[in-house]
Amino acid sequence: MTKGKKYGYGVNRRRLWKKSRKMPTITCKPLKEAWDQRKSLEKNLADMGLSANPNKTIPIPKMKDKLKPRAVDISEMDKTGTVESSGPSKIYVLHALEDMANVPTGRSIRISQAMMSYCTRLMEKYGEDYKAMARDPKNYYQDTPKQIRKKINLFKSIPEQYNPYIKGKKTGEGSTNECMDTR
Repeated sequence: MTKGKKYGYGVNRRRLWKKSRKMPTITCKPLKEAWDQRKSLEKNLADMGLSANPNKTIPIPKMKDKLKPRAVDISEMDKTGTVESSGPSKIYVLHALEDMANVPTGRSIRISQAMMSYCTRLMEKYGEDYKAMARDPKNYYQDTPKQIRKKINLFKSIPEQYNPYIKGKKTGEGSTNECMDTR
């Protein structure tokens, strides 16, 4: 015998309804500054030059629409004979979002401590001989020479992890434990 859902008598329904009607907090600064509480979501985004539904903004053309000639209303034409379209009034928001998107992000690729010790051990033992690295008995994953070269080149391309290894190697200290994975 299974129990059904029970009605929650202790829940304040008015507070739940008000909470559901509340707009979510906007974390994007340009959007937050240009947002008008009196307008709907679609109207706000249209004023900013953004789309609430990209499927309606840029629809996939159907064959029927491609074959049918497009009719232009004469009242929409201006004096030059072209169709007039009202652009977004808050275009600066679109430019601010594009600028934010074009800022290059820092490289955050890192390898694990186990991979780092694997690479350093192979480099210390074999140098640049990738075929010998592939035949190493501790090559548990049975990496091919190309896979090992790729892993070592990845390790070398991460300065936060490779530079401590080089410093430890130059000073003669224990190199595998010197390049700790600091996050």
